[in-house]
Amino acid sequence: MNEIGIRELKAKASELVRHVAEDHAVYTITRHGRPVGVLAPTDFAAAKGKVAGREAWARLLAIADRLAKQSGPRKSALEELYKMRSRRDNALHGGR
Repeated sequence: MNEIGIRELKAKASELVRHVAEDHAVYTITRHGRPVGVLAPTDFAAAKGKVAGREAWARLLAIADRLAKQSGPRKSALEELYKMRSRRDNALHGGR
């Protein structure tokens, strides 16, 4: 990815946009040497989002598989919530 300062971006905006559109170039925009944005083709963000979404879904499925393989007694979410609230109430009210 090419880096470009804001001043250079202002001076060469038309040229850079044409380069992005025709050559699918991607620029990291910097201010005082620090990245602040990206100038990229419109399909660049959509493609990154799809990959990230697929990776997140794959991680979620892997977690579900691990949880399904765990042994031991299964507790419902309602039972766990009841226990958590009971512990909280005991801590707040001193076991009343």
